Amino acid sequence: MTETPEPQNPPAANPPAANLPAVYAPTPMLEADARLWAMLINLAAVAGAVLSGGTLSIVAILVIWLIYRERSALIDFHGKQQLNLAITVLLAGIAAFIGILVTFFVGAIVIIPLMIAYGIFVIVISIIAAVEANKGQYYRIPLVIRFVK
Repeated sequence: MTETPEPQNPPAANPPAANLPAVYAPTPMLEADARLWAMLINLAAVAGAVLSGGTLSIVAILVIWLIYRERSALIDFHGKQQLNLAITVLLAGIAAFIGILVTFFVGAIVIIPLMIAYGIFVIVISIIAAVEANKGQYYRIPLVIRFVK
């Protein structure tokens, strides 16, 4: 009798699952929670614009958006819209300041009322976006430069 050799299994191409680190997969958010956080992103922009002149609004928007953007498309969309609005306001403020300096403060007669009007527009449009976010709608904010897409 001849003995047949036992077949040898080749080494596994992938290591066993026990040796792999756990991968974080964000759990989807409930629709009601997504609407709430999307609304809060927009209201944080309003609160930041009114209370801090817009300096803290970008921080509040960014924190909420970075935490919840992977869990809801609605939050991701509204976060990007408000970030684009905040960056546009920042750049408009810098351009207004430079315009005032270049014109030796004469341009302030035109630039300051325009910036006040744009500030009112930002507050009103953010409130409208908050209402639409609470309804679950994807509201695109007009008159902003799309930096974050």
